Amino acid sequence: MLENKQYHQAVKFFSEFLINNPKNLEALNGLAEGQHRSGDPMTAILTYQKSLSHQPDQPEAWISIGNIQYYNNLFPEATLSYQKSVELDPTNSKVYNNLGSVLKEQKRFDQAISNFKKAYNLDPKYALACRNLGDIFLRQGQKTEAVFWLKNAVNLDPENMRGQYWLGKAFYQSGEFENAKNQYIRVLSKRPGLHSVHHDLGLAYFGMRHYSEAIDHVQQAIRANHSIYIYYLSLSRLFSSLHDETTALAVLDSAHQYDRSIPEIWIAKGDIHKSGERFEDALKAYQISSSYDSKNWKGYYKQGVVQYYLGRLNEALSSLELAHEIDSTQSEINHFLGLVHLKQEKVQMANYYLVKASMADGSNANILFHLGQSYSYLNKTQKAKLNFERSLEIDPNNSEALYALGQAYRTLGEKEASQVTLEKFKQISDFEKSKKTLQKQISNRPKDLKIKKELAALFESIGDFKSAADVWQQAAYFGDQNAQLELKRLKSELK
Repeated sequence: MLENKQYHQAVKFFSEFLINNPKNLEALNGLAEGQHRSGDPMTAILTYQKSLSHQPDQPEAWISIGNIQYYNNLFPEATLSYQKSVELDPTNSKVYNNLGSVLKEQKRFDQAISNFKKAYNLDPKYALACRNLGDIFLRQGQKTEAVFWLKNAVNLDPENMRGQYWLGKAFYQSGEFENAKNQYIRVLSKRPGLHSVHHDLGLAYFGMRHYSEAIDHVQQAIRANHSIYIYYLSLSRLFSSLHDETTALAVLDSAHQYDRSIPEIWIAKGDIHKSGERFEDALKAYQISSSYDSKNWKGYYKQGVVQYYLGRLNEALSSLELAHEIDSTQSEINHFLGLVHLKQEKVQMANYYLVKASMADGSNANILFHLGQSYSYLNKTQKAKLNFERSLEIDPNNSEALYALGQAYRTLGEKEASQVTLEKFKQISDFEKSKKTLQKQISNRPKDLKIKKELAALFESIGDFKSAADVWQQAAYFGDQNAQLELKRLKSELK
């Protein structure tokens, strides 16, 4: 009856049998399973415990109790049950996998990893343990480890679509967009209706700058399930990257037809307006976002940013301080608090926040540049120089950092270095002015292939072949017949 999923009849049969055989372990455990399967999990636990009172050394009974507790979100209790099973039978790979799963839910990641690895060491063909290891490394951003374990999982269980999908996500996070694409296509060949896979396949194509395919698959995801707002965010981002702000905003408007209260949609709208320097429109969108979610630091932070650009420094400070109260660890918040204090000539306070920002994100070129500025104002030129140099190691084409470094070299008496740096500043400054002009023209006329050709040539003129290739990919999307030839030529330049 249990095997045929006739759970209520099974409960009835076992209950009758136990009247004359109250200590029969098979009947007690069968009754417990039937109770669990028929929707009475807490009674099932009591029945398993009765079975254990007659014979305590039943590791499988403890696993069953742990499973019920796990599925009912009783994670600490499940942890204890699985640990009791381990004490009784330390050779069972399944219990280590289950214990790892419940520890993962409690964010005890190191212990979870240790148990998943014990499960795998006991059974090197245990695909689920490999998959769980891949998932946990994926969550932690350990891409190489995630790819390794998910490849193992897929090799051991090639038909498992979840493992295939997670491997695709691991490849995507590692920047291996071609491999991610191939994994997602494998999944869709078996399950073509999975909208989340269509969405992620679209992102993989976007990573490869194959715009038509990217847009097509994200649109397929929306058609399959129009209630998932992340799909609209992705599609809007695709059109924004093509400088088609009108369509990008229209996509977000279509998301509002289903739910106007999603703060992330308002933030995305604000970001599009901000990139077009429509700061008042951006500010309104960010304020609406915060009205729907007053505990989200991003809405207040982004309000502070546009208020800073509008020159409303006191308002910017208030918004950023609200964001800081919610989460003081975010480098972006500390960065702009530093910028506001710099503008207000509170240099010591600015330096304090910029140091905090650089400690949280030491690879952000802008943070390091502004930290260098604060040291310059404090007349700590050597420290300023070091931060300008670090900034330019990350972004060699930042004209402001080049100018500031040139001035620092001059102050320190390094005349030759100053001259070379300031000459490069002039070159990059002229480039940035031309780039900004062309990008503004493209924002107004995103399908104008002549402007795109000029922008690609501009990037090539400073040896930025990757950015030039991105522009030609956009031109290809809008129908430029020569784009593929130009991309082929650039590919050889990149080699």
